[in-house]
Amino acid sequence: MQCVMKKIALDLKLPLPDLITRPVGRKMYEKVRKMLSVLHNEEVVALDFGGVKVVDSSFIDEFLLRLILEARTADPVYFIKIQNFSDAVEVNCESVFSSYRRFNNERVVVITDRVTGNNSVFLGALAAVERDIVDYLHVNRTAKIGDIAGYVGKSEEEASALADSLYSLRVIRREKDDGNFRYTAL
Repeated sequence: MQCVMKKIALDLKLPLPDLITRPVGRKMYEKVRKMLSVLHNEEVVALDFGGVKVVDSSFIDEFLLRLILEARTADPVYFIKIQNFSDAVEVNCESVFSSYRRFNNERVVVITDRVTGNNSVFLGALAAVERDIVDYLHVNRTAKIGDIAGYVGKSEEEASALADSLYSLRVIRREKDDGNFRYTAL
């Protein structure tokens, strides 16, 4: 599903090119939540920020952070990916995700459509080996756990635990393939 932030903001008669404040974040969240009611299981929700220059931390708290956290427990399962975002959006997301982790002892990560300042395709905090798995899947698109284990130099059990953790963060997808999981990039 594609959610074009600029179009949604215009529909809600919100001023652009910036999306700022908690009330704006709540309005956008409510609108997108209604759109998500038709999701299929394991669907990727692409949030397209094209035409949006800045989102502030309050907007991120009320909109993006809520969607990311909700995706972890939602039924049906869905994934968030952000696209066409400015450098200002990237910096503010990293700041909010870092603060959330510090105060809640919980990581927040979102996949992106481009290489970010952390030299990978996500925003948020991942351990080096988790980052390697995300990058491996970004390049190879899909892999079985044996392939991932060989790449990161871990046992299949360790690699499986890492991949399952990344799945629970909703930064990679998985599906059963001959009784085992196959992992896929978003």
